[in-house]
Amino acid sequence: MSRFIGFLIGVLYMDWIFHSRHVYAFELAATTTAERLGALAFIGLGTILFFIFCAKFFLASFFHGVLAAAGFFASFDIVVIHWIFQLHRLTAGPEANVIEPILVVVGIILFIYAIKRERGLVQPSVEES
Repeated sequence: MSRFIGFLIGVLYMDWIFHSRHVYAFELAATTTAERLGALAFIGLGTILFFIFCAKFFLASFFHGVLAAAGFFASFDIVVIHWIFQLHRLTAGPEANVIEPILVVVGIILFIYAIKRERGLVQPSVEES
């Protein structure tokens, strides 16, 4: 159950992060490339802090669920929503052409890492005769 809850929270968190670009803090909008990259760096730092929080205060299965969800969402959302359906991009500038492929690769790595680590925790016990 912890894995499922971790996965669900990870997906919801990443959905909120990726789709909050139209939300302006104190009516500030990131209009230049440097401002957009700064906003993405801020979100990246928040995500890393969220991962650290989950690793420190929750069970390993929950943490792996969060990592798997974040990885799945990062790669799946970017490929399907951003590239195939072209509904929106990560940023409104050309830097998205560099950042989005990197996030797809990082997402796949996070997903695979979390699944492998979780499988290592849940090895079926082999009874010796």
